[in-house]
Amino acid sequence: MKRTYQTSADLPESEHKKTLDELKLGYLNLSDGMFEQAKLNFLLALQYDSKCADAYWGLMLCKFQIKNEDELYSDPVTYKSVLYLPEYEKAIEFAGENQRKQFDSLLERIYQVNEGDNY
Repeated sequence: MKRTYQTSADLPESEHKKTLDELKLGYLNLSDGMFEQAKLNFLLALQYDSKCADAYWGLMLCKFQIKNEDELYSDPVTYKSVLYLPEYEKAIEFAGENQRKQFDSLLERIYQVNEGDNY
């Protein structure tokens, strides 16, 4: 997945830059398996932009200790509870239209594989 970091539209430029810096560090740490550090980066990003969908998405990935969305896609049964996490709900709530489509397409396999499950 090509990551495009997004912040809230009404964010001042200084906060925008700080948020982007923390998001980039967070996703870099996540890909290196440094989950606690990534979590701190995402929490800092949320201090600068409390409506940052990318930061909530990153926190969701940290919660499962997975390095990227490919792991969600490759093991949809294990990660089916992602749909009920508060971090996922916040990511969807604050995501822009294109971002929401991207998140939903990443989770489409989870929806399909677990369709009909009562969980």
